[in-house]
Amino acid sequence: MLLIYAVRVTNASMRLRGVTIATRPARFAATVVATAFIVVAAFEIFWALGGSWGLSGAWGGGHDHLSVGLRVASAFAAVLLVAGAIIVLGRARYWSLTDRFGILRWGTWALVGVMALSALANFLSSSSSERLQNGPVALLLALLCLIVASAS
Repeated sequence: MLLIYAVRVTNASMRLRGVTIATRPARFAATVVATAFIVVAAFEIFWALGGSWGLSGAWGGGHDHLSVGLRVASAFAAVLLVAGAIIVLGRARYWSLTDRFGILRWGTWALVGVMALSALANFLSSSSSERLQNGPVALLLALLCLIVASAS
């Protein structure tokens, strides 16, 4: 009984400071999303530096090497993916952080929309690898971001 009371007091005191405690499913979803974002960001950095392995599943599947413009876009995508990983982990409360301006809350909801649009674009792509691989993965990530965003 004392343990339950202590948890309730802790939860109430944390809510007073503007911090909420994420549920276990939300933390798991955030871990999966952040891991996927970091793995994809690593590939984007690899491609930005001139690598070509795995390009058949990216950028429309029609490149064996990237132009300078696409390399810059890959570097920018890597930065956005790392930012997305930080946002979902922050929303799932992997560290103590106040969300004064709603960046974590609104950022996670933005990721839901961006990943849903990514899934739609991949499903509509002419590349079979984007339709069959990237589309379902982006849809799964959108749903996992939704779990994180919905958790309070």
